Amino acid sequence: MKILLCCLAGVTSNMFAAKLKDEAAKKGLDVVVWASANTAIEYSIDQADIVLVTPQLRSELHKIEDLAPSEVPVLLISDEEFTTFDASGVLEEALKLK
Repeated sequence: MKILLCCLAGVTSNMFAAKLKDEAAKKGLDVVVWASANTAIEYSIDQADIVLVTPQLRSELHKIEDLAPSEVPVLLISDEEFTTFDASGVLEEALKLK
């Protein structure tokens, strides 16, 4: 499974992406996670099976949904999940969509 994490600048989201990878590894899942700034997501969104959107991009959600292929679910990460780095909860939500 390939997960694209859309973010504003990439600093915190790269750390969150690493936590998502760790959680997937704990569950024995073969997951690739990468972060991309919202200004560059159109270059890799077609490669994703799931798109996660950080809370900072809440206002861009519809734009990101429009960029994603129709079969690719787009999930907005909650403020609480992102600030507490709840990668386990976010991964569970993402897996339910696929």
